[in-house]
Amino acid sequence: MRRIIYLGAVVGALFLIISCASTPPQQPKPETPQPQAAQPAAAAPDAELAQAKSLQQRVDALGLGTYDPEDYAAANKDFQAGQDSYGKDNAASKKSLQAAISEYNAVISKGGALFLARLQEQTEASKKAADDLKASVAVKDDYASANGLYKKALQEKDAGDIENASGDFSQSRDDFDAVTKVAQQKKDAAVQALQSAQQDKSASEQKAADAQKALKDEGFSSSGSGQ
Repeated sequence: MRRIIYLGAVVGALFLIISCASTPPQQPKPETPQPQAAQPAAAAPDAELAQAKSLQQRVDALGLGTYDPEDYAAANKDFQAGQDSYGKDNAASKKSLQAAISEYNAVISKGGALFLARLQEQTEASKKAADDLKASVAVKDDYASANGLYKKALQEKDAGDIENASGDFSQSRDDFDAVTKVAQQKKDAAVQALQSAQQDKSASEQKAADAQKALKDEGFSSSGSGQ
């Protein structure tokens, strides 16, 4: 009886071993990939758009594009690209607008300096014409006003104030031209008066000479006594 029980236990153990050996190991279940969280859409670059537009208007109002055409063309191209992609691809729009802002500022820096240098040169030419006519004496008050405005424009130029400097250079140039015109008129009038006086003197001297000759021809003395 014990032998039968023992054999049964052995057989059971063998069956268990065989059963375990034949059962494939359990493979871990692959992890189900989690869907990536949706990236938030880029905000519309409203600030960049407004800044680029403001800079473009400033450049155009002063006419600075002609002084730095390369940067001006690049700025307009990037500004247009930024407008075209606005609301469609805001990240690309912001990048283009930032490039346009940088380029418009370059136009203002380079073109503004050349623009003011030209206006200063024109103003100084007008001032020289007034100085050559001694307008600071002949038209004292108006000359002083024009010269004061010119000095103010120089200070504004050094401060980088393109708008005010350009306006004051232009106004002082026009004022110097007006002063020069008045000084020229005064000079012309003085020259004409001098010439008239000289002509009158010559005519008087000629009349006196003619009278003396007539007296002599008549046999009279120039002193008024007879011979």
